[in-house]
This record gives sequence, C-alpha cells and structure tokens, in this order.
Amino acid sequence: MSQMTNTINDLIGFWAALDLQVQAWAGSIHTPLGIKCFNLVTYTGSSVAFLILTLFISFNMLSKQRISEAIFLNVSLFSAWWIMIFLKNVFERSRPAGEALTIASGFSLPSGHAMLSMAFYGFLAGLLLRHEKSSRARWGAALLFIWVILIGFSRIYLNVHYLSDVLAGFILGFIIMILSLVGMDRAKC
Repeated sequence: MSQMTNTINDLIGFWAALDLQVQAWAGSIHTPLGIKCFNLVTYTGSSVAFLILTLFISFNMLSKQRISEAIFLNVSLFSAWWIMIFLKNVFERSRPAGEALTIASGFSLPSGHAMLSMAFYGFLAGLLLRHEKSSRARWGAALLFIWVILIGFSRIYLNVHYLSDVLAGFILGFIIMILSLVGMDRAKC
C-alpha cells in the first residue's frame, strides 16, 4: 500500500510541477495582440456561445429532419455541462495565481471550456465524418478539433486554468462525445 501511495504522490507532484512550468511559459509569451486574439478564441467556448450555437444548429438539424442528431448534440453538450459542474464542486481546485486575463468564475478542475468544446465541436466533427467521406469533410473535422485545442490553450494562456485542468476537460469531453455518438447510433436502431 505504501508503494502505491508513493506512486500517486509522485504522479501528483509531477503534474503540479508541469502545471507550473506550462503556466510560467504561457506567461512569458503574453502580448497585447495575443491576449485579444485568445480572448476571442476563448469566447467560442463560453456558455453564451454554446447556447447560441446549440439553438441555431439544433433548429437547422430539425428543419432537415435530423432529429436524432439534434437531440444527441444537446445530450452531448448538456451532459458535459452538468458533469463539469458536478466535478468542479467535487474537486474545488483553485484557479492559477496571478492576474486572470479573461473572465472566469468558480473552480478550475476540469476546464469547462475544454470539456464542453470537445463534447460540442467534437460531436459536430463526428457528424461531418459520418455524412461525408470527402476530403472537405475530413478537413472540416480536423479544423474543428484544432479549434478545440486552441480553446483549451486559450484558457492556459489567459491564466485561468492549468494544463491538467484542460487535459482533464479534453478527456472527459471526448468520452462524452463518443458516448453521445454511440447513443445516437443505437437510438436509430
């Protein structure tokens, strides 16, 4: 048991040190233009942006009789949202020290922007790949995943999350996205 405790403590120490190193590096590359650009990027992972996009995209899907896709897009986003809120309240991790360069409230772990972006934009990327086998669809899906990564990086750059918060958000959002896509497939049967 002592060996396992030591291993867990070593792992926690490793991540804490890595979080601080990445935070220091991100702080060293701040520029006024970078702060403005990453504030725009981070906004596309905000609750307001998701509510607007979800309404627009869901109505578009419903108008095309893609009811299952509209339902499971919402399942992916809102289940991620509730799980994120629950986990933030379980872990109660403080945000990074220093000046936050964007608006952020609540606890830090997991990153809601990273988690919701992966669940939402990732789900849309999955739909793109299912409907079209063209290179255009593959590029569109790749661009959505790159955008998700940029949103996650923006949270570190703007000093409101640690690397581990963002990675946890990505992993949990990816799991929810996959489960939502699988659920959609099974619901069609």
